[in-house]
Amino acid sequence: MLDGLASNATVAKIRALHGKMLKKENYREMLTKRSVPEIAEYLAATPRYKETLKDIDPMTVHRGFIETLLEKDSFDTYIRLCQFQQLDKVPFFNFLIEKAEINCILMLINSINTGVDRSYLNDLPGYVIKHTKLDLLKLSSAGDFTQLMKLLRGTRYHKPLVRVPLSEDGKVDYTECEVRLRTHYYVNLLQEAKDSFADSQLEEVTRMVKADIRFRNLINAYRMKAFYGFSAEQIKKHQLKIASTGRKLDEYYNLETPEQMLEWLSRHEMQSEITDGAQIELKMQRDRFRKLEHSIYRSFSAPVVLYAFTELCDFETSNITHIIEGIRYGVDPTYIENNILIC
Repeated sequence: MLDGLASNATVAKIRALHGKMLKKENYREMLTKRSVPEIAEYLAATPRYKETLKDIDPMTVHRGFIETLLEKDSFDTYIRLCQFQQLDKVPFFNFLIEKAEINCILMLINSINTGVDRSYLNDLPGYVIKHTKLDLLKLSSAGDFTQLMKLLRGTRYHKPLVRVPLSEDGKVDYTECEVRLRTHYYVNLLQEAKDSFADSQLEEVTRMVKADIRFRNLINAYRMKAFYGFSAEQIKKHQLKIASTGRKLDEYYNLETPEQMLEWLSRHEMQSEITDGAQIELKMQRDRFRKLEHSIYRSFSAPVVLYAFTELCDFETSNITHIIEGIRYGVDPTYIENNILIC
């Protein structure tokens, strides 16, 4: 088991990296730019992305390439942190690799369902390929879901997917595949935490992972009710099925309208009144953002601090992407600012 004190250097290193992350002022300065090249040039001058973007030509770079570089930077940083004190020898710390593997498998499933002619090979992240035990190039040769299952045999992803039923046209329900894979991911992550950590460190890691699960279930349930009118049973079917993630959510799932869900969230989750359904997800994300930032400096547990840091990196990439997209399409900067995670 991992000793908490033995990884203090990793915690200190992560805190130093977090100190270089973009601040509210950086985002506001980005909002004064008028084009993607201007934003690329601005990011390349920040301590956070100076090395990542040093070789790009701001005048020719496009949005998708910037996003890929930012995602690669976050992943590479995670790998370096895991290797710094040999944390990668502890199974729990493979969590971001496993999440990336699931995203790649889901990409393949979507491509098979839509009949895309292997062009998705271009979208497979090369920086993941060299760190995964999955043969992603071989998996990409699957022409249908049945072939994909044969190629996944012997991996941890075969069991959660093998019983997904095929429709008459040979396709599978993408959402069901995603729910099964992500449920498997969290169940596996919690078990690896139990096998890897002890006492207070285990309790802290478990609490953080379960808070992540709960957040995703709350958001997804509201989306399904508000946008698709799903029944309680349909909502439950599409939730991450992990036991003991806090207050029972059946009462929430059983509510008949999105407005009732907002009232429930106001009373039980946000501790403040929420009346605007369009803002609920943003407010909950901001609340989670603040809690993750607090974890970086409140905790001395490497798994907790690393997990929080990787989530914050995702939020940062999302913020940058939203700003770039908004400026690219001439959206009012005030509107963009009000709809990104600036805390």
